[in-house]
Formats: sequence, C-alpha cells, structure tokens
Amino acid sequence: MRESLFKMFGSFQIVQEVSGSTNQPSSTSSRKSASSTLASTTTTTTSSSSSSLSSSTATAISTSTSSLNSISNSNSHFPSTFPLSISVPTRTRSFVLTIPSSPISMSVPSPVRTHARKNSKYRIRHHRPRQLTNASQSQPQPQPQSYQHMLNGKKSKSQKLLCLWPLPVITRYIIVISVFLSALNFFDLIELKCSAPSYVIHRLEIANLFLSPFLFQFSLPTVLLFGWNVLILGLFEESLAHMLGNTRRFIKVLLGVVFTVCTTRQVIGYLFTKSTGWAVPLLFFSDSAHECSQGLAPFLFALLVVQSLNIEDKYILIYGDEDSHNKLTVHKVVLQFLMCLVNYTVKNILWWSLTGLLTGYMTTVLIQSWLAREKWYDHHYYRQQQIHQIQIQMQQQQQEGGGGEQEPEQEGEETKDMNEFIVQERYRRTPLWRILWFTMKKAAFVVGVTLSVLLICNSYHTREYLVEPATMNGMSNDRYMFTFVFMTAPRRSNPPYLTRTLESYLANWPVNPAPNSLYSRIQTVVYTHFTNHSQFDAARERFANDLKGQQYIRWIREEGDQLNQRLHVSKALDLVTDNMQTTYIALMEDDFPVCGAHEWREIENVIYKANQQVPNHCGIFVGTGGR
Repeated sequence: MRESLFKMFGSFQIVQEVSGSTNQPSSTSSRKSASSTLASTTTTTTSSSSSSLSSSTATAISTSTSSLNSISNSNSHFPSTFPLSISVPTRTRSFVLTIPSSPISMSVPSPVRTHARKNSKYRIRHHRPRQLTNASQSQPQPQPQSYQHMLNGKKSKSQKLLCLWPLPVITRYIIVISVFLSALNFFDLIELKCSAPSYVIHRLEIANLFLSPFLFQFSLPTVLLFGWNVLILGLFEESLAHMLGNTRRFIKVLLGVVFTVCTTRQVIGYLFTKSTGWAVPLLFFSDSAHECSQGLAPFLFALLVVQSLNIEDKYILIYGDEDSHNKLTVHKVVLQFLMCLVNYTVKNILWWSLTGLLTGYMTTVLIQSWLAREKWYDHHYYRQQQIHQIQIQMQQQQQEGGGGEQEPEQEGEETKDMNEFIVQERYRRTPLWRILWFTMKKAAFVVGVTLSVLLICNSYHTREYLVEPATMNGMSNDRYMFTFVFMTAPRRSNPPYLTRTLESYLANWPVNPAPNSLYSRIQTVVYTHFTNHSQFDAARERFANDLKGQQYIRWIREEGDQLNQRLHVSKALDLVTDNMQTTYIALMEDDFPVCGAHEWREIENVIYKANQQVPNHCGIFVGTGGR
C-alpha cells in the first residue's frame, strides 16, 4: 500500500499549456537584425513524395513563389541541388509544393522567441512541445489540412513548466514595497488606511488611495491573505508576461490597471451617491461611496478578465511515474477566479471588484487591438524584408556566375518559422472588427460569470440581521438610551407633518414597556420656540389622551417668533444634554417619518453596528431613501 501511494504521488510537476505564439509579438531587436544581417538557414532536401512534409515540420522551411521558379529555370549556372519550397498563392488558402530546377539560397531570419523570465533555471525548463502519441507518430497526418485548420483561428499550443521560484520580477518588487509601507504604518511613521471614495472626494486623500493597496496589518489573517494575493499576482505575471511578450509590457498594463481602477472607483462612488443617486433614490447605494478597498484584490479581478485573451490556456498537474500518465487539468481562468474569491471570505468588496472587472474589460479590448495591429505590421514588414533579401542574393549569384538578365521582384510570402507564418496569415486574413468581436465576447463571458458569483457573495455578506431589543439594551447604563428631539416651526398652509411623523414612530413602540427594557428608556421631545404654532397645539391635543403619547412624548415650547434655526438647534441640544441623562440624542425634523416596523428595526441595526464596530464614535447619520 505504501509503495503504491509513493508510486502514484512520489513525483509531480505543474505544467502550464500556453498559446502565446498566437499573440506574442516579435521583438524590436529581431527586426533590426533582420534588416542588417542575413542569417544562415538549413535547407532540407526532399524526395519526390509530398507526404514527407509531415515528418519534417520541425525543420526550417523556406518558401518561394511560382514567379521565382520561372526565373530559376533560366539560370543554368546555379548548383544542381534544390531545397524544398512552399508556394503560397495570395488568392488561395491551400499550400502547393513546388520543386524549382535551380535553387536560390534564401535566409529568412525569424524573431527569436524568448520568455520574459531571464533566470537560468527557467531557461533549462523552457518550452516543451506537446508530445505526440504513438498512433499519431506512426500515421502521418495531412499537414496542409492541419495548417489550414490553424489558419482558420486555431492557436498553436505549447507546454512549459510552471516556475514561481524565484518569484517573478514585479511580484518581488510589490512584496518589498508592501512590507516597507506596512512597517512604516505599523510604527506610526506614516498614517495609511483602506481607501473609499468618500475619503477621496471629501478629504482629498489621494496618497492614501494609491498606497493603500500595498498595506496590510501584521496579524495572521491579513498576512495570510496578502501572501495569497501575492501568489495570484505571480501566476498572472507568469502567464500574461508571456502572452504580452515581455515583463516591460506587463508593467505598463499593470500600472494602467491600477490607475484606471483607482480613478474609475471614485467616479462610480460619486455617480451612485451625490450625482444620480440623489436624483433617483432607486440608484442610491451607500456602499458605492463608503466601501473600503482590500489590498490587491481589485487589480487581480481586472487581470482575470485580461487572461480571457488566452481563455483556453490550462494548468496541468502531472504526478506519478513517467509511465502512469496521471494528470489533472484545469483552465487558468477557472483556477485564478477561484483563488480571487478567497478575498470575499474577509469582507464584501463588490464595488471595488466591479470596478476591476470593468477596467479589465476595457484593457482586454485595447490589448487585443494593439496585438492585432502589431501582427499586421509585422506581416508587411517581414514581407518587404524577405523581398529585399531575395533581390540581394539574386544579384550576388548573378555576379558570381558572370552576369545575366535581371530577375523580376519576388512576390511571395516567405518565413522561416511556420508558426509565425500561420499567425501572420490569420491576422492578415481576419478583419480587425472580427478579432475584436471575438475578444469582447470572451471577456464579456468572464465578466458575466464572475459578476454573477460576486453578487451571490454580496447577498451573503449583506444578508439581513436584525438585532434584538434586549441586546441593544445592554449597550449603556444611562437612564435613557434614545432621546428623539423633533424640531418644529410654523409652515406655510400648516400641513400636519408633525402629527404624522409622531404617529409613525409611536406605532413601533409598545404601550406599556417592561421596566428597564429598551423601550422604557426611549423618550421623545417636541421642541419649538414659536409662541404661535398651530400644528404644535394640534399635535399636543391629539396625543394628550393617547396612552403612547403620555408614555413617550414631552412637549417644550419657548416664547418667541425669530427665525434662527442654528440658535434653536443649539438651545434644544443644551436642554437635553443638561437635564436628561441619555446615550444618544436623535435630532429630527418634524417631516421625518419612519416608513414602518421593518425600517425602525433597521435604524436600530445601524446604531448597534456603529456601537460595535466604532465604539468611540461621536455620531450616526441615517438617511432616507436608497439602499
């Protein structure tokens, strides 16, 4: 039993399947070398059968067109050996094998594909081509059809070992910056905290906005969560840096994502509170302005959408001995999505995550546009370089052979790397709008699935929990827990607002509360300093014979007729604080009714949460309308 378990799990390795050859652009250095030097290439002679093409796909292949063949026939001084050439007519999609009678030695340099990681360990574990089965090796496949299949949109796949140690470059720098800033904040050398749009809009905490993502507390849960997010970032850097071409491009994308998420979050917070939220209460969401960030999580959700560019890429866990072929396969997007959801085990960050998803969607479209245009440019660039090289070699061969007539210009599409040729053909033949449309559909799918799961997590974190009155009663030992001060003054046309507001509150309180219970510690003060106030008199008469009115309401009138709201509020607060021992003073307008029993319980909830989460708070604001 022990030997069988060791044989099954004794050795394992994680391999990632990538399709970077489709999106990976050519480097600038390769372009310069292509225009200045002529690299030597190895040509392969072939027999008369065209079926040998499938067994020599790993060999460099040089191509020529039919016009070049006609030139070769007229020059008998060329050597008698001939290379295998492939002619690609511009109006057809099939490959035609032609064998010219006299060769023209062509050297077509292809861009050297290097991964962004430069360490020696990674070079040892570089790309490993997918192994073919014995059946596929014994039975040659019709290669032109497979190439044609790839031209229609299929991406060539390759496999490489997942190497996260040493950590990727950007991940290492972020760890150093985070530890440094968190240490300074821990020793009170700087003051940082989580950022919310309310802090940025009203207090202009710009520095805290851009530095708070690197902040974590020196406690076990926060350190573990920070390490988990750093691991996710390392996976993203390892995958996306390969797709984009190098680490420098990944840095540009990451910086753009950070800046866009931070700025867009402020716009969304303002839009759903003080802008559209005030005009349309249905679109008012308090969390959109007050929800704090949580480290790197919003940026990881943005990179998750960017990963949809290569949505078919996978992680493969290979375990056991070499002959067992035991493996577990999971798509990169799925694994990274599940890892990002760990951030929701701490708190709800729906608005920050939503901002990250929107930013990732826009970034994905921009990256795909940039890559498609770069491939289109490379296609035309290499075609001109190849034509120029062919002309130079023709001139050299004519000079060595004693001269001859001038050959016409080559009009083929030459490339040494067949994968690069397939990529160029795909981008040349596919319109840009279609490439962007497919990209937008894949990104929209990732955003839709992720947002659906995040809404479920949000409903869990925001599930309704109503505090019991007995629990609230133990928050303080003052004589009164709540004193509601209703400020009232004469209004035009004398609407009965005061009476309706008092009725709405009294409807939620019992007639005879138990001694020392929460409701026995609630009182209402109706305060006015106007001698002539008809609605004050009408409300006082209405509740004079009401049992609840006698239990909860106290009527206070000061003589006068001066309209000075600031003075009146100050007098009312001084009256209550000097003469009544109360924990909370609720300052109310006479037209602030409560909508029902459920809403009254929610007010109790807000007060209880404020007492638990911020014990030394100085006040609570409860607004009407919205969420």
